[in-house]
Amino acid sequence: MWRTERTIDGVEGTRDELLPYAGPAAALPLFGALARLPYGSAVRAWTALLALALAALALSSLRLAGARGGRTTLAALLLALIAGPVTSALALGQAALLAAGGLAGALLAYERRAPAAGALATLVAGLQPNLAVGLIARMRDRFAVGSAALAGAAFAALTLLAGGGIAGFGAYLHRLQEHGRAEAFAAIQHTPAAIAWALGAPAATAAAFGLATALVAVAAVVVVTIRQRLCALDGTLLGLAALPLALPFFHEHDFVIEVIPLLILAVRTSGTPRCVAGVSAILVLVDWFGLAQRGPGQAQILAQGAAVACAFAACGRSRRLGYADLAPFATLALVACCAFPLAHWAPAPTWPDALPAGYRAPAAADASGVWADEERAAGLDAPQPAWGALRALPLAGCIVLGVALAQGARRARL
Repeated sequence: MWRTERTIDGVEGTRDELLPYAGPAAALPLFGALARLPYGSAVRAWTALLALALAALALSSLRLAGARGGRTTLAALLLALIAGPVTSALALGQAALLAAGGLAGALLAYERRAPAAGALATLVAGLQPNLAVGLIARMRDRFAVGSAALAGAAFAALTLLAGGGIAGFGAYLHRLQEHGRAEAFAAIQHTPAAIAWALGAPAATAAAFGLATALVAVAAVVVVTIRQRLCALDGTLLGLAALPLALPFFHEHDFVIEVIPLLILAVRTSGTPRCVAGVSAILVLVDWFGLAQRGPGQAQILAQGAAVACAFAACGRSRRLGYADLAPFATLALVACCAFPLAHWAPAPTWPDALPAGYRAPAAADASGVWADEERAAGLDAPQPAWGALRALPLAGCIVLGVALAQGARRARL
């Protein structure tokens, strides 16, 4: 991998900078086709796929929200484009955006009783399985189950086509376990366990806290869905809001899935639910940890947050700004007053810039072991409370998002 990766423009070839990616074997036909292209052509093709996925995410969410009017559509498209997790996914070329586009398309296809389209969209979502599990909450009718079954069969066929088979699937699970262990408590992880570690908890305590949080999140989704009598779509949106709290592996760009419920709430809610959703939008869609990692870009991050607040306010059906539309602006100002001092007090390193000059990875280590050593060498595994506090903000935003979804569903029933 490194022999090829070191030839790419922008990679520092005088030191080891291996960046491994762990994905399902079903994605190999796609990535294999890209790998056979010249690097520049592959970048353009992949970028085009990500742009199509972003369009699918935004337009499917708008249809699910019942959006009307060009102003609302343009504002919603702007909100999707400038969301921090989206710009991160685009800049890093992350498959999370492709999976999120498939997830949104699947939800729309399920609502429209289109099993074939739903199967294709579900298959695309499966390119990043940890995000696709959010669709489990939608398996409440035969159309959704049928679509998921077709997608599962196609996924299995692609796995066999890639030469993985049963043994390959077992190897994939083992690699996921090793890769997850390599960065379980790294600063790039936005999980409850990693945040607990950053705040000073021992490794065993942090892992137990992560497991307990996951169980509570799943139980909360089930209880709220039943007690509030949430429809299939609203129950799934609640599941997406809780997903970052339940998964053991979650990066900043993975919050792209929260754009789906936030777009829907931005378009269809008013009053208190809209106010709460606006608070969530700022907490989730602004890269707060980026303030510590990218000091020169802090003004840009703040400007992006202001743009998110403006786009959220413009998504409303009313042409007048109400008190609820001021919530994201107030949240941005309040949180920034706390986040900026934390970022200045404890600047965070970035990979690979923080690697020592001439760094060499352990010769006998596998890809996951090399990645773990690179994180240590770059200082990304330090238990720094300020980093944990900044990374906790999007998770807090997901809890607030869940409250907004429950409030919006209750108001719709009245």
